Amino acid sequence: MNPRSTATTKMALLASFCLSSLYILAPWPGPQAVVHVFIVLGLAPELRTYLNCALLAAIAGWILELSLRTYSGMGGTPTANMLCALLLWYSLYISPPERNFGYYIQLVLTVILHTFITYFLVNIAAGPHVMGYGWQWSLALLPLWGPLAWHFYKPPHMR
Repeated sequence: MNPRSTATTKMALLASFCLSSLYILAPWPGPQAVVHVFIVLGLAPELRTYLNCALLAAIAGWILELSLRTYSGMGGTPTANMLCALLLWYSLYISPPERNFGYYIQLVLTVILHTFITYFLVNIAAGPHVMGYGWQWSLALLPLWGPLAWHFYKPPHMR
């Protein structure tokens, strides 16, 4: 079997599992935020085309918005997801990191940017809301989901 198709199959299965767990983790917003950020910033930018990247990020945003009761599904989260996933995808495309430390720095900066863009766009779409602690969960658990994202990323010099 082709190693490229095996990796694609593994990523598709992991993305499907994570998307389904977004809805299951709705009563626990902290772990749900970590899974959401892993999908948007860990899996979506590893897809080799920008359309697939934006599509996976948007699906994760819609599932998150529809599973939460705190704000309605008006599209703020999917829009922020697409912007940040495509920004990280482009950043990794034009200058792939040589080592995992540079990749982790990019992830940390993108998690913080994703937090503020999501808050801003949801505030425009649905009105004022509480920011929550999801972004802190995502940053605190980066040592858990970051290496998994690095494993799927495989920079061009390591392929």
